[in-house]
Amino acid sequence: MAKNFKYSGRRLTLAPAAAVAAGVLCRVTGFTGIPLNNRVPGESVSFALEGVWGMTVAVQGVVPAIGTILYWDVANATLSIGAGANDYPAVKAVTTPDGTTGAFSGLLLPQGEPFTAEQS
Repeated sequence: MAKNFKYSGRRLTLAPAAAVAAGVLCRVTGFTGIPLNNRVPGESVSFALEGVWGMTVAVQGVVPAIGTILYWDVANATLSIGAGANDYPAVKAVTTPDGTTGAFSGLLLPQGEPFTAEQS
């Protein structure tokens, strides 16, 4: 058996540069996921990189279907329906987002390259 295994990578401990709220999707030091606790800048936080989580997306009249990939919008630091330059694939919709609140269940996607990098 390999002796260099460290841990599963389902969760990482990160020190965000900005405050984070428990359970709210965000991007910290190159990882998109869910912080498990509230933290102020510089404090370490356990960060989930997989699983199905309740979250919201700004639907703005367009409600994505189940299975739609949603992107982390780098410019606005939010989840978005369409991909722009350098946005990261972040979540796949498991339930249809509510047309008013945007609330839905989303599956965190594996960490990857930004949208434009994958296209080249």
